Parts: sequence; structure tokens; C-alpha cells
Amino acid sequence: MQKHTPAPWTVREVTHSNVPGQRAFAIDFNEDQEQVVDWVYEEADAKLIAQAPGLLDDLIVAAGTLRHYEALHRAKGTAESIEKAEVNARLAARFEQTIAKATQ
Repeated sequence: MQKHTPAPWTVREVTHSNVPGQRAFAIDFNEDQEQVVDWVYEEADAKLIAQAPGLLDDLIVAAGTLRHYEALHRAKGTAESIEKAEVNARLAARFEQTIAKATQ
């Protein structure tokens, strides 16, 4: 798994020198605003990007939890529990694909 810059990432509005009057947002790697990961023009995009480390962490936990409940349901062996296990497995697989895209 690749290591990303740890959270917190922060967002601040900046004056973009290339486009006078254009609002821009910097996503910073640290509170000292020494490292800028990106500049974007939509505040909502900047906020989403800044939350990426936390979202990835939460997705990893969610995928693991789904796999845990998948195993518990499979162990019961009833038709209903197998159906629940399959739902958990499909959702966990989707999360794992997203995690892989973000970390490879």
C-alpha cells in the first residue's frame, strides 16, 4: 500500500495570480501551509479532496467490518444468512476495489 500524506489536510481560499478576481482554493498538507497538494477553483471540490485521507481510512474500516459480518453470516449456514453474507461480500468487494485504486 502506498503511503499518502497523513491528515489533516486543510483548505484555504487564495488569490490566484493567473486569473485576476478568480477564487481559488489551496489544499494544504499541514497547518503551516508549507506544502500545497493542489489548487482548485470550486470550494466543494477542495473540501472533498481535503477529506480524502479520512475517507480512505473509513472505507478500509468499513470493508473489514463487512468481511467480518460476511464470515459470521456464512458460519450460520441458513439460506437467509447466506443471502446476507453475499450482500456483505459484494459491498466489501466494491470498497476493496476503490481502496486498491487509491493505494496502488
